[in-house]
Amino acid sequence: MRTAQPIRVALIRALPPAFGELAADALADSQKMLEVLREDWESGTQRFDGPGAALFAAYAGDALLGLGGLTRDPYLQDSAGRVRRLYVRRASRGHGAGRALVEAIIAGAAEAGWPRVRVRAPASAFRFYERCGFLRAVGERAATHVLPLRDALHEDVRGVTGLRA
Repeated sequence: MRTAQPIRVALIRALPPAFGELAADALADSQKMLEVLREDWESGTQRFDGPGAALFAAYAGDALLGLGGLTRDPYLQDSAGRVRRLYVRRASRGHGAGRALVEAIIAGAAEAGWPRVRVRAPASAFRFYERCGFLRAVGERAATHVLPLRDALHEDVRGVTGLRA
């Protein structure tokens, strides 16, 4: 789904109408993360409405390109943000939707005051996260990558809320 339209990221409070199509694309890509998101949403287990939590959608015009969430990292005693259920439609990859979602998630984590953001990514996504500035996690429980937010390298990320619609 290549598009000349700009990518827009929105903070969402409900699963978008095109969620079913996106979830079907994920399943065809052997990814079950959006089915888990749907089950958690419907059961009320995870609605991305806790402190510092957010769910973002990337659009080109009205077309849903992808989703990505932010929650407190449940695997740590201290506070950190966690990238959750990030998925971009296969036909839309490589055009900036994933990066735009990650930037919104990072901005949300910085706004929440978390010192870092962690993710457990499949090996196929390692390069993507590293291109977004994440470092390979060494000795981190339940994470493949981590992005420190409270250092000079990432000061420019703080206060970036323009992506949150």
